Amino acid sequence: MLLFLNVSKSEEKEIGAGDRTISETPVAYVPQRFGSAFGLYGIFNTSEGFQSLDPEKEGAGVRTADDFEPFGTKHRYNFAPTNYLKTPSERLNVFAKVNHEFSDTLSAFVNFTYNQRKSVTQIAAVPLVAGFSGPQWEIPYSKDNIYNPFGEDLTAFGFRTLPIGPRTNIQDYDTYFITGGFEGEFEIADTSLFWDVSMSRGDSSRNEHGENFVNLQNLRNAVGPSFVQDGVAQCGTADDVISGCVPLNLFNGETGFTDEMANYIGYELNNQVKTGTTNFTANISGEIFELPAGFVGFAAGYEKRTNTYVDNPDSVVAAGLSSSNFSEPTNGSQTAEESYFEFAIPLLSELPGVQSLELSIAGRFSDFENSGFVGTNPVTSKFDNESFKFGFTWRVFDDLMFRGNYSDTFRAPSVNNLFAGGGEGFPSTQDPCNTTQFPLQSAATQARCIADGVPDGGSIQPTGQLRSLNGGNPGLQPEEGNTTTFGVVYNPSWLDGFDMTVDMYKIELSDALSSISAGGMLNNCYVQGESEFCGFVERRSDGRIATVRTSQFNLSQLEVEGVDFNANYAFQTNDYGNFNFRLNGSYTDSYRTAGLEESIDDAVNQVARIDSDILRWRGTFNTTWSYDDLTVTWGMRYTSELTESCSIPESFLEDGLATRELCNMRSATSEDYPSGLNRIGSVTYHDLSASYVLPWQANVRVGMRNVFRKEPPVALNPFANSFYSVHDIPGGTWFVNYKQDF
Repeated sequence: MLLFLNVSKSEEKEIGAGDRTISETPVAYVPQRFGSAFGLYGIFNTSEGFQSLDPEKEGAGVRTADDFEPFGTKHRYNFAPTNYLKTPSERLNVFAKVNHEFSDTLSAFVNFTYNQRKSVTQIAAVPLVAGFSGPQWEIPYSKDNIYNPFGEDLTAFGFRTLPIGPRTNIQDYDTYFITGGFEGEFEIADTSLFWDVSMSRGDSSRNEHGENFVNLQNLRNAVGPSFVQDGVAQCGTADDVISGCVPLNLFNGETGFTDEMANYIGYELNNQVKTGTTNFTANISGEIFELPAGFVGFAAGYEKRTNTYVDNPDSVVAAGLSSSNFSEPTNGSQTAEESYFEFAIPLLSELPGVQSLELSIAGRFSDFENSGFVGTNPVTSKFDNESFKFGFTWRVFDDLMFRGNYSDTFRAPSVNNLFAGGGEGFPSTQDPCNTTQFPLQSAATQARCIADGVPDGGSIQPTGQLRSLNGGNPGLQPEEGNTTTFGVVYNPSWLDGFDMTVDMYKIELSDALSSISAGGMLNNCYVQGESEFCGFVERRSDGRIATVRTSQFNLSQLEVEGVDFNANYAFQTNDYGNFNFRLNGSYTDSYRTAGLEESIDDAVNQVARIDSDILRWRGTFNTTWSYDDLTVTWGMRYTSELTESCSIPESFLEDGLATRELCNMRSATSEDYPSGLNRIGSVTYHDLSASYVLPWQANVRVGMRNVFRKEPPVALNPFANSFYSVHDIPGGTWFVNYKQDF
């Protein structure tokens, strides 16, 4: 019997966005303009327009309407420093494997994996966005509230609930996967065949506890009518008192927001997500007969698997009564039955120019059954597929080999793709019809805005975030297409220790799943004039955006062409140790998409697409030196340039709203990009690590990523900080790893 056990544990500390210059404001070098409209001085939609408390008048006393002034930049709130740039986490991983041989031809195995992750995310305190967000936020501030100084019902108001505290989500992930089965071999007509059968079961659960959120029903009570009785402020009326309610004062800044008020409207939430998978597999393989060039190999198998996904959001969230983003429950499952075959057929061998030539043929047959819920309505669907692959390997001589494949591509949408409940989000998005963007648009775009209920001159957008609802689409069909690859493997006998591979690929997909962002929906509707997208945009009676609905669709065609390559060179010295050099890279030559009725041939062949993290070049180069028990590695990571739309008007620098020019391609204006573009340059990071083998069967490894603490290039469009995820967070990262063998 063979037993193997591996246990590992790791811990990472948090990094706050306020700890790095590039992320200490929502948009770097624009300290105020992109702060939140929902700050500590409030924003109130009165008959005189949007009003905020004069910061100089915050303090004790009875408020009057004269203490307020038109909302402006100085009233905005910088929410970025409270956010985590890097979340703290603890990870525990356990892997165990047991093998037992009953005989030379029969054995059993059990594999077990357990992963646990505990992490904490944190973002700024809840912004009250009554009248500015989804329908659950349609909460008027009553003119009969004892703190309301305006003498009128306020249909929209906002405030930053700093006295409640930052929104903190404590997450506990637990995942286990166990597989057990038998494997063996038998002979038929002097031919050995190998087989295995196995069953596996995996479950994953995510429990999330959220602190410092707001109960909207309690908020509605607290800003409704109120009165004072025996010196005590009470909610409701003398004839209809709301028991336990504390009237809320948002008109005196942070000073007026007491602990009692915070305790009444604040609450804690609990969410739970569970996934499960059950698999049965059976495989057989071997060599079935001999040709002049060698034996024909084959493999065949069957698999049946069932995946389930259940998301139970907090009951207050699902009821639309929480300041946390509204979310519907998800419940769905998918069962797949698949069978396959593969043949490896030797065609030629030991000929001039053909040391060996082998053809491979494979096929897979799939049937999927899906069931789940959309709201409370049960939905089912089915789809099937037959996919085939043809390939070859041609070894010219010992040093040189060519290889290629042509295969059908098939990907079924997942349970989450199909049945995910609608989830609320607030992406950083500019409405093309708002008062800032409207004057920059073409006459046709302005006309489309006005036709959709937007006032001439644009609608008010007090915050850079818009409400979106994103969910599954039970009508999705599988993605289908084909993939072609051709490569070369070179191991020159004249240069010992060197090898290299180069593989060219072309991927073509039809009916590809395409997620259209809220910004994409708005741009397609108003700027591009594609009316089919306008049905996903909901506006209020005053022209402001209410909701932009998003999902995935089988909209796109996709063609991707590129090259993957790697090269390795290793050599040994008698006095200075061993050296190894490794280069890995990829080059994307073409990335073309098309949607709806657009032909792929008409799509723009542009790899470094605007507002995309698709890179033309990406690569790593590592140098490793080993001397006795010491190993040192120096690594370099490279990403090529990106281009994004410029979201900062040129006037910001002139008006003092920005401290530097942020768009370096202002002249690249077009109807789609009226403020020009911003080019983000290429980046190279350097990493260093060293490991040492200790005498007691242990290994210690220390290192640092981003040794020179290179800052990521400034980007304008990511939410809450100013760099894209393809780049490292600012600053270097140290790590220490200890491994003990027993």
